[in-house]
Amino acid sequence: MHYFIGNLGHIFVITSFIAALLTVFNYFKATTTEDLEKKNGWLVNGKASFYVHAFSVFGICVTLFIIIANHYFEYHYAYSHSDRKLPSYYLISTFWNGQEGSFLLWMFWHSILGIILINTNKFWEAPVMVVFTLVQAFLASMILGVVIPGLDFKIGSSPFILLRDVMRDAPIFLAQPDFIPKDGTGLNALLQNYWMVIHPPTLFLGFALTVVPFSYCMAGLWLKKYSDWVRPALPWALFGGAILGLGILMGGYWAYETLNFGGYWNWDPVENAVYVPWLILVAAIHTMITYKNSETALKASVILSIGVFVSILYATFLTRSGILGEA
Repeated sequence: MHYFIGNLGHIFVITSFIAALLTVFNYFKATTTEDLEKKNGWLVNGKASFYVHAFSVFGICVTLFIIIANHYFEYHYAYSHSDRKLPSYYLISTFWNGQEGSFLLWMFWHSILGIILINTNKFWEAPVMVVFTLVQAFLASMILGVVIPGLDFKIGSSPFILLRDVMRDAPIFLAQPDFIPKDGTGLNALLQNYWMVIHPPTLFLGFALTVVPFSYCMAGLWLKKYSDWVRPALPWALFGGAILGLGILMGGYWAYETLNFGGYWNWDPVENAVYVPWLILVAAIHTMITYKNSETALKASVILSIGVFVSILYATFLTRSGILGEA
């Protein structure tokens, strides 16, 4: 049994969650403190705690991939999404095949974007990072897998849970508690395609990018700078729209090539769950450009920027909760 790598991964998960909460607190104090010396101190603390968070996220990614690549089938995630026959490039795609891996991929892109935000716009750093890291803390909670004692309540689902803990009532584990399967269940045949390697990372980068304009918008409302947020948010919105649109095009071609939809688009609920947020984002880009040029449509820009983020959360809930699959 390879307990060490799983325990290390779980420590990284807990550290990332705690560091995200600390980052929110530090940047909140930096935003609300008027004393310049104290403000700078809170900014330094916020930056340090976010770097700890980002390092922990990268650590989670490395440990989970080690489990998958080395076929440690005592772990439920490796057993459920991979097998020994998969080529290495498909093993990479099993990383984000499951719900926990998808959230982890989202967190990975968030960590990179957060580092860029910290080192680019100093004026907006503190308020933007409060909102941005709150979202990151929420994502971290989705892979926490911690049970609250006495309440029988579980926060998130850990990618490092052992197979025997998930299937504890299975006869094989009742007879042999240390049983390890010789092979996993493998990757769905429809997902064994090169698009599975490049489509989800592109799509989740687009998801992550939509949080940046939302963070600028909320920071502007918080600081009562109701219009100043548009200028720094617009380039991020444009980049996010381009990447998310590219991801949708990839998905459409994948459907045409592999899934036998009979075309590039089938108006499938999962496809629509990605398409609708992109439409709202494109509308937000148009209203932001309109405000920048003629100082009109500010309220529409605020509503649409918030709407993009809300629709992304709703789409993720629909696709990852199993509701659409059971409908």
